[in-house]
Amino acid sequence: MSLERDESIDLATARPVRLGGQDFHVAPLSLRQILAIADHVPKLSGIGMDNLSGERLAPLAEVLWHGLRRAHPRLTHDEFFDLPITIAELVAALPVVIEQAGGRKVDTVGEISAASASTLSTGARSSPTS
Repeated sequence: MSLERDESIDLATARPVRLGGQDFHVAPLSLRQILAIADHVPKLSGIGMDNLSGERLAPLAEVLWHGLRRAHPRLTHDEFFDLPITIAELVAALPVVIEQAGGRKVDTVGEISAASASTLSTGARSSPTS
């Protein structure tokens, strides 16, 4: 499996996430990666434990895979989707990817708050804790 981190990534700007019982890093996303996730992000608004489905989780998983690719460029789509990642890990990692894309801080505990494509494009930080 190609889980190794790209050693040229500056860990001072990367943020750690734990997925499938393994530590990964999410580096600041490239424009190509931001564009790759932009259409998925609006589909994530309002995801919670009460409305989970494959249709709702698939965009979340895509966003996370793209978010990992800068620091873990050899991680394939299939390898990522075969990891034993829990729903809690998916939900916890999303705000990290959104922030590394230049979006606002997303506060989540068991629920994904609204994170819109406009948040990604403006880079605005509207959370009172920012």
